[in-house]
Amino acid sequence: MGIAEHSIVSFRLFGDDLVPGEITELLGCQPTNAYAKGDVRVGSSTGNRYVEKTGRWSLAASDRRPEDIPTQIAEILARLTADLGVWGALRSRFTMDFFCGVFMGSSNDGLEFTPELLGQLSARGISLSLDIYDHSED
Repeated sequence: MGIAEHSIVSFRLFGDDLVPGEITELLGCQPTNAYAKGDVRVGSSTGNRYVEKTGRWSLAASDRRPEDIPTQIAEILARLTADLGVWGALRSRFTMDFFCGVFMGSSNDGLEFTPELLGQLSARGISLSLDIYDHSED
């Protein structure tokens, strides 16, 4: 089993009453992207206008080649508060996850997550979401 070709990782919060500035203050870090419900966003490639259906706050890690999701998650967590009280308050109000895009280089690449990393996510109430993309050209 090989290591996947590359990975992208973002921490995301979603909620109808999400106020980006409040989340930024609580987490102690500026987001990569943040929107309140009802904000109008312009698509970067299409120029189309979109009305946000819910609030979103996200922070992206640097892309990695080869894949290194554990390091990307650690990079993000290091930038955010370690106060589990803050995380509990966020968990009670919002949906939170680490979105991980995994781009395979072969038909049998693998991923591994340590108990310590999974424990950090669990302690904060953060889900782990994996999107795995096939290496084929199809």
